[in-house]
Amino acid sequence: DIAIEISPIALSTRADTLGGFYYDLMRHIAASENIPVKFIPFSQIDNAFDRLEQGRYDIVIADLPVTTAMKEKFLFTDPIALDREILVQLKDSVSGKPKAMTQHDLRGDTVWIPAGSPFRDRLINLSHEIGDTIYILEDPDYASEQLVMLVALGDIPRAVVNEQIARPMLKQYPRLDLSVDISFTHFQSWAVNHNRPDLRDSLNIWLQRHKAYTDQL
Repeated sequence: DIAIEISPIALSTRADTLGGFYYDLMRHIAASENIPVKFIPFSQIDNAFDRLEQGRYDIVIADLPVTTAMKEKFLFTDPIALDREILVQLKDSVSGKPKAMTQHDLRGDTVWIPAGSPFRDRLINLSHEIGDTIYILEDPDYASEQLVMLVALGDIPRAVVNEQIARPMLKQYPRLDLSVDISFTHFQSWAVNHNRPDLRDSLNIWLQRHKAYTDQL
């Protein structure tokens, strides 16, 4: 049972067809290795993590930075992709510049993230680095892609998401600004229930075996 995040890189709808790099990659592995799989799409990462921890899911496929806190709860595959966390905000309609030009401009401001997102740890550390509070609002209803849309529509002022989520959306929302990095580039991996090291090891073998496919990312 594979929980897969609804996002441009993981799982999305193209016309009437499901697609997404991670979805296509896992289907390719399943077909090549003769593995029966069931995909369960999700938008709330905290719910997916809870069910993974309970053993209701075997794998969670999402845009996951591997943090120390998460390693204490789950097993992770070898790195699959590189990404970084960025600030999403609107450019001013007159000046063409965003309100926050650097990380330090977030002092005393509120940033939206999906509920349960590992981005929270990075924002807490960033608060310590800049010597002031960054207020974190964990949205219980929306995933990263939806938060980007809310910023683009002016419903919320700013959000932190992975760059690979936001970058493709610039074509549809050209007023978005993605110039402020929140983290360094980090590895992305898939999460596995901590009681399934055999599955994690098998995934690593399959991913290595199909490395030519992953190199397309």
